[in-house]
Amino acid sequence: MKRKKVSKRKTLLVLSAASLVLGAGSVYAAVGNPFETDLVGRQSDGSVLTPVNQYVTPAGRQVEFGGNPISVKVRPDGKTAAAIVGRSDYGGKGINVVDLRTGNLIQNSLNLSLSHMWGLAYSSDGSRLYATGSSGTTGKVVVLSVAEDGTLAILQTIDLPLATVGGNINPQDIAMGPDGKTLLVALNRDNSLGVIDLQSNQLVARIPVGNSPTSVVVSGNTAYVTNVGGRTAESGDLTVDSSGVPVVAEQTGSSASGTVSVVDLSSGSVAKSIDVGLQPARMTVSGSFVFVANTNSDTVSVIDTAKNEVVQTIDVEPYPDAPKGSAPNAVAMIGDGQLAVSLGRNNALAVYDWKGPSEAPRLQGLVPTAWFPVDLAVDSAGGRVLVANADGVGSLGPERTLTIQGISAEGHSSYAQQGSVSIVPFPFAKNDLVHWTDDVYANNNWFGVAGRNAKPRNNKKPAAMPERVGEPSPIKHIFYIIKENRTYDQIHGDMGKGNSDPTLTQFGENVTPNFHKLASTFPLLDNFYVSGIQSASGHQWVMQATNTDYEDKETDTGNVRSYPGGAGDSLAYASTGHLWDNALSHGRSVVNFGEDTTAFAGPENFGTWTDWYNDYLILSGQKQGDLHVPVGDYEAKTDIPSLDPITYKPFPTFDSGIPDQYRFEIFKQRFEQYVQNGDLPDLVQMWVMNDHTAGTSTGFPTPQAQVADNDLAVGKIVDLISHSPYWKDSLILVTEDDAQNGVDHVDGHRAPAYVISPWVKRDVVDSHYWTVINMVRTIEQVLGLPAMNQNDAAAVPMSELFTDTPDFTPYDFEPNRIPLDTLNGQPGANAAALANTAEATPEVQELEKLWTEWSNQNKDKFSGSNASPDETNANMLNHLTWYATKGFDQPYPGEDKVLTPAEAAEQPASKAEQ
Repeated sequence: MKRKKVSKRKTLLVLSAASLVLGAGSVYAAVGNPFETDLVGRQSDGSVLTPVNQYVTPAGRQVEFGGNPISVKVRPDGKTAAAIVGRSDYGGKGINVVDLRTGNLIQNSLNLSLSHMWGLAYSSDGSRLYATGSSGTTGKVVVLSVAEDGTLAILQTIDLPLATVGGNINPQDIAMGPDGKTLLVALNRDNSLGVIDLQSNQLVARIPVGNSPTSVVVSGNTAYVTNVGGRTAESGDLTVDSSGVPVVAEQTGSSASGTVSVVDLSSGSVAKSIDVGLQPARMTVSGSFVFVANTNSDTVSVIDTAKNEVVQTIDVEPYPDAPKGSAPNAVAMIGDGQLAVSLGRNNALAVYDWKGPSEAPRLQGLVPTAWFPVDLAVDSAGGRVLVANADGVGSLGPERTLTIQGISAEGHSSYAQQGSVSIVPFPFAKNDLVHWTDDVYANNNWFGVAGRNAKPRNNKKPAAMPERVGEPSPIKHIFYIIKENRTYDQIHGDMGKGNSDPTLTQFGENVTPNFHKLASTFPLLDNFYVSGIQSASGHQWVMQATNTDYEDKETDTGNVRSYPGGAGDSLAYASTGHLWDNALSHGRSVVNFGEDTTAFAGPENFGTWTDWYNDYLILSGQKQGDLHVPVGDYEAKTDIPSLDPITYKPFPTFDSGIPDQYRFEIFKQRFEQYVQNGDLPDLVQMWVMNDHTAGTSTGFPTPQAQVADNDLAVGKIVDLISHSPYWKDSLILVTEDDAQNGVDHVDGHRAPAYVISPWVKRDVVDSHYWTVINMVRTIEQVLGLPAMNQNDAAAVPMSELFTDTPDFTPYDFEPNRIPLDTLNGQPGANAAALANTAEATPEVQELEKLWTEWSNQNKDKFSGSNASPDETNANMLNHLTWYATKGFDQPYPGEDKVLTPAEAAEQPASKAEQ
C-alpha cells in the first residue's frame, strides 16, 4: 500500500504538517486500519513496516549490516566511521567500518570476542579506537589500531573488575581524557566514572557518580556524566530496585530523578550534581554548553559549563500538544546553529534552530531515520551527520530454510536483526525538511491523530467499538491475557486457512485444540505482531504500549544490567505509566493475576510440578486429600507500588514448576466470588505462561504437554467467562508477550492472538495488520481511557473485528488430547518427538539423552526462586523445543544436522547468552 501523505508544496512552511494534525480535531478520523493488510518487512515502495505500528523511510544513504548498532563515531580525519553492535547474537559480531566518501562497508562485523558491546571513542589523532563491552560477567575495553584506510585490528583487551554490587561492571560510553593519556568510562553497574591509564592500560580510578551512569563528555578539564537512575536515594525516598541499586521512584515504579554529575578531573571528584530530566542518555558539547537528551521526559537540558546550571529546557514535541513518547536519546550540533535531536521512538531527528539559551529554539522540521535511532556522529568537514539505527530495518537478516517431507519453507526469527547507519548531508534545506517532515508524520500515522483522540460526544448510542474514547459501549469488562514466546506458525501453521505455513507447525491442533477452536470460532488473526523481542521488552510493550530507551538498549546489548521479564527494574518503566495506572487514574477498577509479578513464595517447601498438579486435581474435585500448599500461604510479589494493591496474591507468577491448570483453579475461585458479589473489576489482567515450556528437564512435563496445559487453561478461562452472567458485556484479549522461541514464514514477531466476545465477528479470517499497541488502544477505546503516550495515541482500535449485533453463544472448552502429566524422563515421554523420527537409532536416543541432561542442568531457571522468563539460553532452548516437537532427527531451521548441546553452545547466538 502507499502510505498516507499530503501533497508536496515546496513553499509550504514545515508547521503546516502540524496544522493538518491539529485541524483533524474538528472531525472524526476514520477508525480504519491505516496499515491495511501490509505484512511486516520491506514494501513495494521501498519503505519498511515494523511491528510497532510504524513505517521507516530513512533519509540519506543507508548502510545495512547484521546486528543492532548502539554507537557510531567518525574518525578525526573524516574519511571513515565505525559502528559497534550491541550483542553478538543478532547477526553481527562487533564493529563495522564505513568509508564516508563512498558509503560502502570496508570492514564488516569485526569480531571483538565480546558478547555485549556499547561504546566507542577514537584517539585525537585517529590512530586508535577504543570499544567497551563484556564477555560473560567481565567488563572489557578493547584497544584497536586504525590503519591508514580506517580498517581496524585488535591490539589488546583490558579486563575490568567486578562492580561494587557484584557481577558485571557494565562499561558503557567512553571519552578521551583532556590530556589524551586517559580514557574515561561510564561504569554503569558500579555507579562510577572509570579512569583508564592508556600507558599501563589499567583502570586506575573509580569516581563515584549517580545511579546507572551511561554517557560521558569532556569540556576542558571537566567531565559530565549522565545518570539514568538519577541521584542516590536518601532516607524517606520511595525506591524501586534496578540491578541491586535502590532508585528513587514514582508509585508507577518508574524513576523519579535524573542527574548529570560534574566531575573535576584534576581532583578526581564530583564537583556538583545537576538535576535534569528523567533517564538522561547521551550528550554533546558545543561551545560553553552541554546538551543532554532526557529519554523519559521528552526534553533536552542545556547546561552552561561556566555556571554548571541548567539554563534552558527544550520540550520535544514532534507535533503540537503531543503526549510524551518521543524518547530523545542523543543530540548533536550540526551546521550553523542547527541542533539535531535523535527521537528514538519516532524514528526521526528533530532539527532546531538554536540561537542560545535566552531564545526558545524553533523546530525547523523532522528528518526520517530507520528504526530506533540511538546515536549521532557529525562529520563537520564532509557535511554529514551519521545516525546509528539500532533496530534498522527489523528482523530482515538471513532467513532460515527448512525442508520436511519434501516441503521447503523459509523461517524468520525475531533475533535476525538488520541494523543500519544513515549518512545524511547537512545543513538541511527548508524544502528537504518540509518533505521529510511529511514523511515522518506519515510513517508514524500522525495525520489525523487529533481526530482519533477527540473528545467524546454527548447522546451517542452505545457501540461495541465506540468511535471516540469515552463514548458508550455495551462492553463493560475486559480480560487481558498474556502468554509466552510462540510464533503464529508454531501454533496455527496447520489451520488450513489464512497466511499459514504447516511446515513450521510445532504445536498443532492435537496439542492446542482450544487455540484452534478459538481461532475458528472468533477471528483468525494472521497478521498480528508482538512488539518486543524477548520478555524483558515484551512485557513492557503489552502493558505500556511503549518501551523505555533504557530497556530497549538493555535488550539490544544482551541484558547485562537486568532482565525485567515481568517487572524487576525501575528503569524499564515508562514515565507515562502502565495500562493499570491509566485505568485506575480514570476511575476504572482493576485486578491483576500474575502479570508483572516477580516472586511467589510462602512458608512451605515449594515442592515439585507433580505436587502442584496434585493440588490442581484436589481443587478441581478430581482427587481427595490435603493441598501441599494451602491457597493463600504462597503470595505473589511485585516491585511496582501501584500494582501491589490490585494484585491477587494467591495467583502464581512465572514458574514452569506450577501447571497452568492450577492457575485456572485459583482464577476460578476468585471469579466465582465476583459473580456471586456482582463486583467484577472493569479490567482483569492475567499472565498464563506455561507455553514457555521447561525444555526436557526431568520432572517437568514435555514441551508438548506444557503447551497443551496452557491451551487447556485458556480454553477453560474463556469457557468459564462465557457461561457466566458477565459474558454479555465482556471482551477477552489474548496475546503473547514476545515470539522469540520460534520461527515464522512472515516475520519473527508474528504471533497468535485472539479477540473473543459476543460483540466480535465470528468465523472470519482477518488479515489486517495489528500489533499489541492496537490491542492496548482497543482496551482504552472501550473503557474510555485516554492514550498514555504517542504510540497508543497514534494507534487505532481493532474496530474491524467488532459487531453491534452480538452472538451470546458461549464457548465450550476442548479437552486436552495429550496427557498433561507426561513428564520428561518417564517411559514414552518423548513419544511425540520420536514418532516423527524416521528411525529411533542409538545415535538419536543418545542425542535425546544429552538434551535432557542439559535441561536438567538448567531446571532451576524454569522453576523455583530463581525462575525467570528467558533466563536460560534462548538459542539452546529453541533448539531443544524444536527437536522435542519435530523429532530428534529433524535439523533446526537453517541447519543441516541435529546438534548436540555442546555444538549448539558453540553457536554465536548461544555464546551471547552466557
